[in-house]
Order: sequence, then structure tokens, then C-alpha cells
Amino acid sequence: MDSNLKNLLSQYDQSHVLNFWEELSADQQRDLELQLQSIDFEELKGLINQAFHKSESSIDPDSISPLQNSICLPESEKDREKWTHARERGHQILDAGKVAAVLVAGGQGSRLGFDHPKGMFPIGPVTDRTLFQIFFEQLLALSNRHGVRIPYFIMTSDATHEETESFLQEHSWFGYPQEDVFLFKQGTMPAVDDKTGKILLSDPSTIAMSPDGHGGMLKAMQRANLFEEMQKRGIDYLFYHQVDNPCVSMCDPAMLGFHEEQGAEISTKVVAKREPGEKVGVLAEVDGKQSIIEYSDLLEEMAQDYDETGRLKYWAGNIAIHVMNRSLLEQLATGDSRLPVHVAHKKVPFVDESGKQHSPDEPNAYKFERFIFDAIPRAKNPLVIETSREEEFNPVKNAEGNDSPASSQAALLARAHRWMKIARYNCDENAKIEISPLIALEPHDLDNQFIESELAGAKIVLSPNSSDEVD
Repeated sequence: MDSNLKNLLSQYDQSHVLNFWEELSADQQRDLELQLQSIDFEELKGLINQAFHKSESSIDPDSISPLQNSICLPESEKDREKWTHARERGHQILDAGKVAAVLVAGGQGSRLGFDHPKGMFPIGPVTDRTLFQIFFEQLLALSNRHGVRIPYFIMTSDATHEETESFLQEHSWFGYPQEDVFLFKQGTMPAVDDKTGKILLSDPSTIAMSPDGHGGMLKAMQRANLFEEMQKRGIDYLFYHQVDNPCVSMCDPAMLGFHEEQGAEISTKVVAKREPGEKVGVLAEVDGKQSIIEYSDLLEEMAQDYDETGRLKYWAGNIAIHVMNRSLLEQLATGDSRLPVHVAHKKVPFVDESGKQHSPDEPNAYKFERFIFDAIPRAKNPLVIETSREEEFNPVKNAEGNDSPASSQAALLARAHRWMKIARYNCDENAKIEISPLIALEPHDLDNQFIESELAGAKIVLSPNSSDEVD
């Protein structure tokens, strides 16, 4: 054991993690030492203090007020002109090669009964296209359309990294240039006992580590030299999305255009809440700064408050889609400007001093994580842009019911029918239609795709090199 590390453990009263040192193999000792070297003990000391002295109070309701800077879906001709102009500007930004995309893909599909990285989940209503394939095909279509290379940064985790990489290699990165795909691992932080503040061991040779949240993406990107990669490629904007939403419009030109026109450092897409009690974070102002308010921090009477137009005052539901300036993210990645750490009280399996394994029935530990949306109140001119829930937010989160594979596939089918109707194709209402992003990124891309104007039957697949025949 490195003497400096041993002294560090003693200094921070964490020497107990070496209780089983003499019983470990050389490989186990090396692995444990590497884990310990990855921990910032001074930061951890402050977080433990934060956990033990955290206030249980919610955000002061008097500090919360409705959004001030938002762009809603177009209703008038003037609105539509504004959106058209933003979309044109966004296409220019893409043409200039100033955009990269980042995917947060560290989660497993456990809640879906799928024991693999969630990005591997088959969601195509006809072809079983995976979430990964849908995203890669979108980026490939965009890259081809704009004649640029859009780097794709994919944040994995210890649990998903190897299988994700193997899966993408097996499928030849779905036709995307391998040199434009960058897999990088999410960071981790140790879990500590909620009574003593001592680091927990999951087994005699392993620290109980947990992912440090999607906000840990910034430090992980810096560690992987991805900001340098962006600088080298002349990229100013990063499009952020999560792995569970197959309907996301990646690198949306309108969003990019509005973002630049408004001089925003971060823009966030939202959908109108279905009803006042929907359990979703909302975009609002806290002490005059745009922020995301957890539904539990919004008083019931505030959630049910309507404005003079009949719209909920707190209407803007967060769907975890952002455009962010590279310069802002670089600033927030390190030092005193880093995103704040949130404390979560969780159940964490551990071994005690005798080496006995415990699986607690109640929360026994504190975990620490950062959230990317904490960048919003730190950004200049943060902007909110409304999108259609039907078009762009149909995630796969639950095994059944809302936000399930069944509801997401139904939404993909309904969207395909809408697009075909807009493109003036007459489809049997019972037809199962799946449209590859390589065929269309929006309805008007379907113009002149077929000689036939009548399509009917039980199954239609619109993919490159497919026959588009009815089964």
C-alpha cells in the first residue's frame, strides 16, 4: 500500500477500508488502491458534512415565480415566421459544423425487465430498431444532409460501458464513422454510512461506489479530453439528450437557431404539463433565476394556478433536452464553479467489520450526485423552448402504463401516420408504419419518396434499401 495513500486515509478517518487488506490477493489490493486513488477525500469530507447537516426544508415558495424567457409553439402566422427563421438559422449553424451531440446512456433496462444497457432496447414498432440505432440514424442523416461530421459523445457507466461498446462495434456503429463516436465513462463517488460518515465497502476488496449523476458528465468529459476535441473541431454547441426517448429530434435546427438568436448559454426543451399534478420537474424562476423545480417543491395551490389565458402558470415540464455552449460547460467542469452536489439517502449493501454481508431494508447510506440542470441558473440568458409531447417526448421508463414500451411504440406509430398524412399519402389506419430517420427527419422529407400515392395493409417499413412492401 502506498504510504501517502495510507496517511491520507488516516488523516480523513477512513482507514477502516483497509481492514481486510492482508486477506486480499495482489490483484484485489491493486484494484482497491486504484479505487481509493480516484477519491477526492477533501471534497468527500465536505460532502459528508453537508449530508449530516442538510436542511430538510424545501425551496421557499415565495422565491418561486413563473417563467420569463420562453418560446411557445407557434399559433399565429407571425409565430410561424419566427420559427421558420430560427430553423433556417439552425441549419446554417449545422452547415458550419458547430454542433456536437452527447447522449447520457449509463442506465440499465432493469425496470423494463431488460438486463442490458437501455440503449440496446428494441423499440421500433415494426423492425425492433433499438434506441441506439434510432439515434445513430438521426445523426447520420443530419451529417449527410449538412455535409459535416457531428461528433457523438456517449456517456456510459461501469455497468454499461463494455456491453455498449461491444454492441455498437457488432453493428458497425450503425453506419456512423467510428472516429466520430466517443464513449466515455461517468464518474463515481463513494457511498458513506448515514450514522458514522465512514465509506462503505460492498465486499472486502471493493468500495461501494455509485454514479455521480448526469451532472458528473462535465468532469467526465474533461477527463476524456472531449472539450479539447470540441475546440479542435470548432464546435461551439453541445446538444444533450437521454437514452430513453426515441422521439427526440436530435440537434433540432429550430432549437439551435433560437438558442443563438437569444444569446443563450443553455436552452431547454419542455412540454406542457398534462395536468397540474403531473409528477414532473417544471421550469420556473427561483429568486429571479431560471431553474428546474421538482414537483415536490411546488405547493399544490401553485401547481393548480392558471394565468389569464387559461394556461397553468407553472406549465413547462422538463424533458431533459438541452443545447449548451461549450464555453459554459468548460467553466462548470472544475473548481469552485462546479455544479452543486445533491445528497440522496439510499439503501446500499455493505460488509461490516467482520466481513459479514448486509442488504438493508431501510436507507442506510448517503450517495452524492450532480444534476446537469443545475447549470441553468448559472447560465446567461437561459431559454425555454416548447415542443409537442406527441412529436418529441415519449420515453421508455416503465414496464407498463404511461412511458412504457407499449406507449412509446404507439406514439411512434401515431407520429409515422401523421407524417405520411402531411406528405399526402393515404395509409390504411391499421397499417403499422415505421420510418427510419435515414428516410425522413421531418414529414416533408417524405415528399417524392414513392411513386405510389396509396399505401395500405398491416405493415409498412420505410427504410433505405427496403422494399416498403406490405406484409
